[in-house]
Amino acid sequence: MYSTFQAFRPHFDALSYVAYFKIVPRPASEIKHSLHNAYRAVVWVLVITYNLQHVIRVVQARHSTEQIVNTLFVLLTTLNTLGKQIAFNARVDRMDRLIATLEGPLFAPRSSYDEGVMKRNAVEMSRLLQLYHAAIYVCGIMFAVFPLVNKLLGEDEQLTGYFPFDTNGWLGFGIALAFNSILITFQGYGNVTLDCTIVAFFAQAKIQLQMLRNNLEHLADPINAQLVPADGQICVPTKGFKDIDDPAFGILLKKRLARCVEHYKLIIWYTKEVESVFGEAMVVQFFVMAWVICMTVYKIAGLSLLSAEFVSMLMYLGCMLAQLFIYCFYGTQVKYESEFINTSVYRSDWLSLSPHFRVMLLVLMARGTRAVAPRTAYIIPMSLETYIAVLRSSYTLFTFLERK
Repeated sequence: MYSTFQAFRPHFDALSYVAYFKIVPRPASEIKHSLHNAYRAVVWVLVITYNLQHVIRVVQARHSTEQIVNTLFVLLTTLNTLGKQIAFNARVDRMDRLIATLEGPLFAPRSSYDEGVMKRNAVEMSRLLQLYHAAIYVCGIMFAVFPLVNKLLGEDEQLTGYFPFDTNGWLGFGIALAFNSILITFQGYGNVTLDCTIVAFFAQAKIQLQMLRNNLEHLADPINAQLVPADGQICVPTKGFKDIDDPAFGILLKKRLARCVEHYKLIIWYTKEVESVFGEAMVVQFFVMAWVICMTVYKIAGLSLLSAEFVSMLMYLGCMLAQLFIYCFYGTQVKYESEFINTSVYRSDWLSLSPHFRVMLLVLMARGTRAVAPRTAYIIPMSLETYIAVLRSSYTLFTFLERK
């Protein structure tokens, strides 16, 4: 049987490569486990050092708006990454529980339809991750190239971040540029992997809702019926009631409904748990993104269209816009699927069931009137409307900086 965790395997592998999270599952070799923990400690030191360098640089350049913007658009992104990194590692037990839920029996596929939607979701999540990794590699190369080009052309190139040595000479400049380029690419890789992992959790909630809807639509199907997507035809009443005429089928029907209810409850808990685990990181994400997008646009506005820096900044802006979009898009998808729970119940062959069983369906439908809508900080909806609102806020901040 296909494993639900397959959709997350590339994500957790990538997180372990950059030491942003532990190896999942834990390696059997204690030596490998210890070496990876040491590797994670080194990465934490490098990440914190990189952020401190930029904090010092912001303090040094506090009297220059342009230099502050040049540093902050990078610093805010890396601080955002650090927030998500802390969320993953400070709540390891809760992360383990989420992973155990994914691998549990209620989230496991039970039909060819379930397995099909899971495989398509796994491919989609894998391609999304690969796309972001490719974008990060391109951005990292361009971040390394454009300061070097400017230096070769004899321009005064100001590197972001504080360095305790002279960066005007070629040796100091080369060391600083290599350090900055490697660390920004490394953190960018970790950042987009963290984003894609969180998004994969919400995408799995959407898939589970699709599976639940399919099971509800075929709730009253005969025992030998294959659970496949409904053809859209509304069922017609039969002469008798299936659950009364066939007591054995009535017992099976109640077990099916009980499993659907337990599945629905677990999906609701799962979605809320994902919101809670990444709550603070998501708040930082949405508020920081408005500033990052604003400062990137402000920086682009002052660049030449033919410069290497313009192309790299444009690519960086595209990554930031897409990074926020995927959260809002999949949040909207989860809400959309949950709004059709009651429709799926209605599309089942409920007319062939007894009034007593119909009452139980009505109880389920009463809960289905409240959509499973992911939120940030329990207030801000993860929706496309929120995405538009963040872009508007970024434009407002941009006009404020332009007046300065």
